Amino acid sequence: MSVKATTDSCLPTAPPAIEPVTLRRATATDAAALALVGAATFLEAFTWMLPGADIVAHCAKNHTPEAYAAYLAKKDTRITLAVTGVDVPVGYAMLTAPDLPSFDVLPTDIELKRIYLFSRFRSTATPVEGLPGVRTAQALMDAAIADARALGSTRLLLGTHEGNERAIGFYRRNGFREAGTRTFTVGTQVCCDLIFAKPLEAVAR
Repeated sequence: MSVKATTDSCLPTAPPAIEPVTLRRATATDAAALALVGAATFLEAFTWMLPGADIVAHCAKNHTPEAYAAYLAKKDTRITLAVTGVDVPVGYAMLTAPDLPSFDVLPTDIELKRIYLFSRFRSTATPVEGLPGVRTAQALMDAAIADARALGSTRLLLGTHEGNERAIGFYRRNGFREAGTRTFTVGTQVCCDLIFAKPLEAVAR
């Protein structure tokens, strides 16, 4: 079913051929946008492996405006938001204090808890404002690494499902190496995640 715009509407009738992306720091007012993108991109990423009911249960618990507001209120959280059009959110990278109970976390570690981006914006055809030739996913990763260094962290950690080969390849290209494992529950499903680590040199402050 198509939707017909009213005569006084200024909405476009078709998507543009190129949708440039801008990166900016997320603030407390972005909690609802982050929840929406987090849930939608999680669904897009894991439809191939997880039952729908478990995805919905996971997102209902972890991707809520309240959850993101709580993260943003913490001093060691940094979230870089990718937006297009009139500030429409399409992805983000989120740094937090590590939450890896089974892993030997060091005092100067920080975790890249999430790095999400809708698939349509992963193409080389998507320009990132101020970063010619850099893909959006790489720009988000670069921003997270820069923030981790600025916070004085000496190691960046992340966890990803052992079957997520696309993501694992991306992390390895960015200097992450396998450092351990963890179990991760999505709804009723217990999944096995790999933990990756990347050494960092902190910047002088």
